[in-house]
Amino acid sequence: MKFAKTIVMTAITASALVMGGCNSTGGYNGYNNGLSNTAKGAAAGAAAGALIKSGSDSKGIARGALGGAALGGAGAYILNNNR
Repeated sequence: MKFAKTIVMTAITASALVMGGCNSTGGYNGYNNGLSNTAKGAAAGAAAGALIKSGSDSKGIARGALGGAALGGAGAYILNNNR
């Protein structure tokens, strides 16, 4: 049951991050041309954080996902800007 909650919390968090982190510049007539590296890093971090905290309650899973998203997004942003 806790694993199912982990999957649901991860999906919710990742989808919110993906929708909020879409690259809005470029593309045909201003349309999106894909996800930014920061959004991808945040989604991966959210998934990893939720899986690490999967033995916890739903609040712990959410905190793990948020922490992972922050670290993953920040890491991807830094790597992307140092290239």
